Amino acid sequence: MSLILDMHIHTKKHSSDSMLDPIELLTAIPEMPVNGINICEHDKVWNKHEIDEYKAKHPNFFCSFGIEVATDYGHVVALGLTEYISGIHRLEKLKEEVDKIGGFIFVAHPFRYVFDKVTAMRQGATKFDMTPKEAAEMDVFKLVHGVEIANGGNTNQENEFAFNVSKYLNLTILGGSDAHSLSGLGYYATRINSEINSQSELIDALLAGNTDVMSLNKEKGTYEIYQPDR
Repeated sequence: MSLILDMHIHTKKHSSDSMLDPIELLTAIPEMPVNGINICEHDKVWNKHEIDEYKAKHPNFFCSFGIEVATDYGHVVALGLTEYISGIHRLEKLKEEVDKIGGFIFVAHPFRYVFDKVTAMRQGATKFDMTPKEAAEMDVFKLVHGVEIANGGNTNQENEFAFNVSKYLNLTILGGSDAHSLSGLGYYATRINSEINSQSELIDALLAGNTDVMSLNKEKGTYEIYQPDR
């Protein structure tokens, strides 16, 4: 049986920019077509006691826990770490630490704001004019195991570009909502095409690239394979 996870969720427990209560999350998410979640707070990992207590409240629902790290290459989600380690704001160090434990890292929303003229003007950046093939050569993709090609906080253009870049990469593809509130949940998800019963099995499946990215069909209330708007 495949597992469909919203791989990118933040809660107010440890992410200061989130309004999403983790207990309300457990109430709302089973009503959606996903059957698992990955909570990845900003630069913070839930401790074992918090995780065990949380899972006990909903033992039949698959809950994974990671961390979204603000690195020198942008935001990267890591699975497998049990704490924030000094120096992992440098992506090379993050990958080193994650590889030591057989974990998994993926770059989150890699092209967010690159097409935004206002943001580019404020940052003094030049117009982004890379082709997907050229963008696939960016150093960040050499330091991760996967790439988020569909993110609920992105524009359609940003997601479509990430989708097209992924065609030139031998990386696992993922999707997630990047939810910071109940209303943001579930727009994109990751389907694991094998039976998963633990976070270690999830990491193994992700490392093997055994995934599809799913998008929510709001009218039907079901997921379908993600295909960018044409």
